[in-house]
Amino acid sequence: MRAILVVVLSMSLSGCLVELLTTTAIQGELQAKNATAATRVLGKVKEDQAQMQAKHAIDAYRAEKGVNPASLEELVPAYMAELPKKPDGSVYGYDPNTGQLLDQPYDPMMPTPQDAQTIAAIRDAINAYGTAVGYYPNRLDDLAPNYLAAAPRTSGGEEFLYNNQNGDVSHPRAGQRPQMAGGGQRTGGGVGAGGPMGEAMTGVAMQQQLNSNSQAGASSAGTRSRQSVGAIGDANTQRQTQAMDNLGL
Repeated sequence: MRAILVVVLSMSLSGCLVELLTTTAIQGELQAKNATAATRVLGKVKEDQAQMQAKHAIDAYRAEKGVNPASLEELVPAYMAELPKKPDGSVYGYDPNTGQLLDQPYDPMMPTPQDAQTIAAIRDAINAYGTAVGYYPNRLDDLAPNYLAAAPRTSGGEEFLYNNQNGDVSHPRAGQRPQMAGGGQRTGGGVGAGGPMGEAMTGVAMQQQLNSNSQAGASSAGTRSRQSVGAIGDANTQRQTQAMDNLGL
């Protein structure tokens, strides 16, 4: 009987120990998740604060001097104590054209996210314009106000590069080919990367070329026929004249 009690007591203690260890493990995991969440929230707060301070400093600089600072370094120490930093300790990038902070170092050859969205909107507008009238717009400004709310410009106020022969649009700092002279053309090229608009206009151009070739062929054949008939007539006239000369007439 005593042995049974010992066994039962041991099992009870073992069960309590297992439950205690399980509870401790769960509590430890919850505390770790809470700590991670708290760290994330704290980092977000610091990031928002750094961005807000930098924005206020840039606005103050612009209000005083009339232009954006050429770099964030120009804000220290007159407008802010130190350069704004991301939660990982790295310094923000900065676009002097727009006065905006960037997650990555500023690259003057790369469009800003805002400019990339504008380029996408321009391409959609070109597709809509071409579908309506059958050819590319002569200038991007022709898209306003029916297809774009206003004449498209970069965040720095520059005109986008545009090729009205194939509908290609690019950022002026990307160094791509310039706009071609002349009016909008019916062409086989697509808008930017192609699409239904480009395919439709390719079909129009091909049909026009086929019609032109057919008309040219018919004209050429008619000319050759007339020349052949004329040559035959001339030969008959010559033979008749020769026969009359032989007869002494």
